[in-house]
Amino acid sequence: MGVTEKEILEELRGLAPSRWVEVQDFIAYLKQRLAKESAQKDHTQIMTGLDLYNLALVGLWADRQDIGDSLEFARKLRYEAEHQWRTPDAA
Repeated sequence: MGVTEKEILEELRGLAPSRWVEVQDFIAYLKQRLAKESAQKDHTQIMTGLDLYNLALVGLWADRQDIGDSLEFARKLRYEAEHQWRTPDAA
């Protein structure tokens, strides 16, 4: 049986309101992933600027107090993602 809306809301109420922004970020991520999966099914779909805006990615980090400069944070994330596979070989 799946999770109900009531169960999700109960879990949300169990979190400190200061953590709700993280829940919103994760929901935006899920929406983006769903849109990407949908676009992959239809390779002819071309996304417009409005499509991207509707993914709720614009301003995603605007209210985050824990990341400082968002450009620098994004650069750091990209660097870490690009270099994580380059760990020394254990053999």
